[in-house]
Amino acid sequence: MSCPVYTKFNNVDSLGNKLVLEQIEDNLKTFLDWGLLNIGGFVNVNIPTTGIAANSVHQLKQSNDPGFANGKVWQTSRKDWVWETGVDYNNYSPNIISGIYINNIFSPAPTGSGSYGYYIDYPNGRVVFNNAFSNANMSMSYSYRWCQIHKSSSSPWWVELQGDLTSPNPQFAQKDKGNFNIPAKHRIQMPCIVIEPTSRSELIPWQLGATNFMVNQDFLLHIFTERAHDKNKLVDIIRLQKEKTIILYDSTKLISSGAYGINANGSKNIDGKIYPDIVSDSNFVWKKCFFKDMAVMDMETANNTLFWCTIRLTTETLL
Repeated sequence: MSCPVYTKFNNVDSLGNKLVLEQIEDNLKTFLDWGLLNIGGFVNVNIPTTGIAANSVHQLKQSNDPGFANGKVWQTSRKDWVWETGVDYNNYSPNIISGIYINNIFSPAPTGSGSYGYYIDYPNGRVVFNNAFSNANMSMSYSYRWCQIHKSSSSPWWVELQGDLTSPNPQFAQKDKGNFNIPAKHRIQMPCIVIEPTSRSELIPWQLGATNFMVNQDFLLHIFTERAHDKNKLVDIIRLQKEKTIILYDSTKLISSGAYGINANGSKNIDGKIYPDIVSDSNFVWKKCFFKDMAVMDMETANNTLFWCTIRLTTETLL
């Protein structure tokens, strides 16, 4: 049955498609992730690597996740591993995970082999094995993001800020208690930025005789750090993007095409595209987005180990 146009919604083709808020939120995360990587926002971990307080960040320890049998999930102290290629910061690039050493036996990425089969969960900073291990010695080279970017709409119903990761933490080696026993999806490590859409928006008609309009949409960028200078640095990086225009990709098309960089289980998609390739591909380009305004709303300090502030970002998109 062919329905008259006046009986249908404008600018909406399917209930399953991501619309304005989700599209911009997805794009903000990808833009910030990629932008930070290209100004050196990553930390390379080699074998062996110790932190400033002798914390062995190259080692993996067992993690008890209620969704898996004990001994199948192993994690490092740092999550949100870098999966992107093509990053070049002053001839310095993130480590590509080539494999894992298990009891001094090298098991090549991304799937391992034989009894050492596994997949790598990049966002949660863990390796999920096909078979369970106990008391194994595991280590690997990788890179993690200096600043984690999270979308409030896709976060679990509760999360916990996790800090003091540069000091030795005996809880990391404990399998049944401590903050590392909390599943990685419920832990946010600092510094981090949480993107939150707000109800503050404005729709402005674009021209007579058409249904186009300009959407001014506000987002809150919540910044949490353990050091004041990290907070100040992130505030300056973000607000210096005022009046910048970015290309928005259609995340619905990107996912349905199989070109999204990360699979549902957190592993790297071998057919996935990096951000510059996505926004230069006409198959995925959606709209342009203008960063119309930036305003620092709050800047507070709870104590000498937690600093936070909120930036209100007003985006402008023509629909």
